[in-house]
Amino acid sequence: MNYILTKHARDERGQQRAIPARIYELAAFAEEVKAPRHAQCLYFSRRSVQRMRAAGCCQKDIDLVEKKRNLRLIVDGGRVITPMYAHQSKKRIKDYDR
Repeated sequence: MNYILTKHARDERGQQRAIPARIYELAAFAEEVKAPRHAQCLYFSRRSVQRMRAAGCCQKDIDLVEKKRNLRLIVDGGRVITPMYAHQSKKRIKDYDR
């Protein structure tokens, strides 16, 4: 599926987070998580890389996707709203005694 980029995703967040423009074209190979009544979250997995190899993508694109494995694309209605990185967000902050 081809995704349409919003100005927010392309100009503001894409530049801010150093997302190469090519990554949006490769989003067709990404896995997706659907949430009812909410936007979708696309991410690149090992299965994505396997699909890219099977489709005959060049090694440069595969390397790019492997480098951006923690990248998430938030999509709603076929439009990329924003790219974001999933940095260790699942770790809990420990309470420190003062």
